[in-house]
Amino acid sequence: MTTDDLEILEEWVQPLIEKLEPSARKTLSRQIGIALRKSQQQRIRQQKNPDGSAYQARVGKKQTRRARKRLRFIYEKPGHEPEEREIVNWIQTPQTYFGYDERKGGDLRTFLKRRIVRVIERDLTPVARPGARGKRSPDNRMFQKLATARYLKMNATADGASVGYEGRIAHIARIHQKGKTAPVNPYVRYDYPERELLGATPDDIEMIHDMLVRHLGSDMDG
Repeated sequence: MTTDDLEILEEWVQPLIEKLEPSARKTLSRQIGIALRKSQQQRIRQQKNPDGSAYQARVGKKQTRRARKRLRFIYEKPGHEPEEREIVNWIQTPQTYFGYDERKGGDLRTFLKRRIVRVIERDLTPVARPGARGKRSPDNRMFQKLATARYLKMNATADGASVGYEGRIAHIARIHQKGKTAPVNPYVRYDYPERELLGATPDDIEMIHDMLVRHLGSDMDG
């Protein structure tokens, strides 16, 4: 269905929808909203944009499970004895190193270069996550939480239906939807590639068309 088809459909459907009682319009809106949210969830889980192209692969956790860098060093905090630390998937700024701290539960941590007494090892060999040996490989798909009904909200009224995010989650989703620049930590900003979480596909438009025709057809038959 093309944009012209959609405009023709809208011109044809609008007068018929206006003849429905508000309760009937809300029921129709809810049915369309539920179906549209389901299709958005399926597409996000398939890691695809509305035009059918695949999401650009991320450079974070997915790649770190396959080919991570490792840095081992002696680190001295004020008032503490020097101790050996190890981080993986690390990057550096002029003043810091930061990466996933394998000896402290895999948390993301930042280390000041001026407090590093000695670098022991820089290793580009793939490093397994703690406790991962012998376990099933994790699901590396992006936005799994954002695809759940808990975060992907659906609202329906007699005037229409909407599917989207709210509050802080909406801000996070917008960064990925538009491909914006956002801070990773106080020292680094990252240019996120555009990955469209929300958007109508041709199949979505066809689905809405069919639902409207069925609903209005049955209403007129009654």
